[in-house]
Amino acid sequence: MRKKNNKRKKFKMKKRYIVILIIILFVAFSIFKNKQTNQEDKKIETESIEKRNIAQSISATGTVSTSTTRNVTSILTGYKITSVKVKEGDKINAGDVICTFDTSDISANLASLQKSMNVTQAQSNLGVDSARRNLNDAINNKNNQISTTQQDINNAVKSYEEAVNKLNETRQALINAQTELNNYTPSYNNASDNYNGIKALNDSKQKAYNNAQENYNSGLSILATSEAEYKKYFNGANQLNPATGEIIDPSTYTGYASSEHKKAEENYNTAKSNLLELESNLKNAKKVYEDYKPICDNTFATFNPISNHYLELTKKVSELQGAVSTLEATVNNLKGVYDGAVQAHNNIVSNSDSTIANMQDSLRSSELSASISTESQESQIRAYQKQLEEGNLKALVSGTVTSVNVKKGDIYSGNTIATIEGMEQFIIEAEIDEYDIPDIKEGMKVLIKTDATRDEELEGRVIYTAASSSQNLSGSMLGQNSMNSNISTGNATYKVQIELLTQNDRLRLGMNAKLSIIVDSREDVWTVPYETVHDRENGTKYIEILKNEETGEKEELDVEVGIEGTYYIEIKSEKLTEGMKVVLPEIDTSNSIESLIEAMGADVGV
Repeated sequence: MRKKNNKRKKFKMKKRYIVILIIILFVAFSIFKNKQTNQEDKKIETESIEKRNIAQSISATGTVSTSTTRNVTSILTGYKITSVKVKEGDKINAGDVICTFDTSDISANLASLQKSMNVTQAQSNLGVDSARRNLNDAINNKNNQISTTQQDINNAVKSYEEAVNKLNETRQALINAQTELNNYTPSYNNASDNYNGIKALNDSKQKAYNNAQENYNSGLSILATSEAEYKKYFNGANQLNPATGEIIDPSTYTGYASSEHKKAEENYNTAKSNLLELESNLKNAKKVYEDYKPICDNTFATFNPISNHYLELTKKVSELQGAVSTLEATVNNLKGVYDGAVQAHNNIVSNSDSTIANMQDSLRSSELSASISTESQESQIRAYQKQLEEGNLKALVSGTVTSVNVKKGDIYSGNTIATIEGMEQFIIEAEIDEYDIPDIKEGMKVLIKTDATRDEELEGRVIYTAASSSQNLSGSMLGQNSMNSNISTGNATYKVQIELLTQNDRLRLGMNAKLSIIVDSREDVWTVPYETVHDRENGTKYIEILKNEETGEKEELDVEVGIEGTYYIEIKSEKLTEGMKVVLPEIDTSNSIESLIEAMGADVGV
């Protein structure tokens, strides 16, 4: 702590000398400027408003440290150290041997245990192999059965779909045939009605002809009967004796010989007269029938193809109706066959899956038993193997050996064997004041300078910020922002770690480093010196723009401000253009020294 305080005193003295030198130069410059002012008219000083990259930072000091310090220990407590391969100050790499142990007993125990485990494992493997074969057999059997049932399903589906397609085709054919029959029926009915009317008339005429033929034939029969009866009584003009057949002497009677003669003659004459009438009726009926028959025949000739086509359509519809009924029954039957095949397939899958699950459980049980049977042995083997590895104790990190606490022949008791500082992986540790710590986030860019690395600016990034404060450092310099530095007395501080992204061989542990932590930045923004931004009473800000260099005419331009850099500040306004010049404030030599000291911060005061 005393050494650290001495360093801080030296740092403050150095800064005081710098400030005194700056003040002397400033006073000399002011005297020269005043003389020049008295000799010349005052000239307005300006600076061009330009776009720049600007950054806001927090300044601090830190110490070069490392995150890879390792205390080397071993698990081989109670074992003899046979050699020590390093000494203090040695630079070693990860993997280099630190020391060796006598592990002959461990090797013997490991060989015996491995032999015992091999026997146990072979016995366990037999049970596992048997369970695995049973599982594979069950899986193969399932696959074979599923292949067969799936083929049955495929065949059933094919037959069912073919039958459904045939049924749909037949139904469509039936619809088409029924439509054709329905469309043809009116024509058929008209032709049928016409034909039936003519046929009925023809039939009536034929019937009248047949009746006339029958009546004529009946008249012929009556005539033949009456003629035969007449001939019994008459022979020509002579009357006959019906008993003897002899001619009766006309002188012996007047008129007829008897009433029978008269009746026979009357009947005969009536029959002849009727026959003549019947013959006339027959001729008339025959003529009427024969005259009308060609009309009926022509009508039939026209109607016959219509009737035949109608009958064909009717027959086709009937046949298709029968085919639809048959196919519907076939489809229903094939649907049942398909459902049965699916059910059989599902039963096979379910039963096979159940069998396979049992086989899998059996395999897992065998594997678990095998694993448990050798688990303790494997654990002990791993422990022996790890101990053997520790027999050649190796460094886990690269660095410098800063201490060695054992020697050859020691019985290791578990203490630290050696300590290694990771010289190749430096970090910077710094304490940041409570005022600035909320603005610092992990990942922020850091610019680093050290006395050892001269003017080279190293780059780093914040990798850690403490959640709770470190011990208060009363009266010490804790943190600085980009504008000034402050002496914090009694303020809480927080540890920050910074990873070095730029390596340098001149760095050593414990060196001091100056840090600029970039908390915000802007690229290509309008900037002016921050002392050229003025405040109004209403809170708005403005800068003075030189409108005419010859007349010195100035104009106020309202601006908004952004982040502050070391000398420049970001400004925003829609009226800003290239070539504008901002008026710099005049330097008042009466209080310039005091202002300079105040601006540089209290910790640089004389």
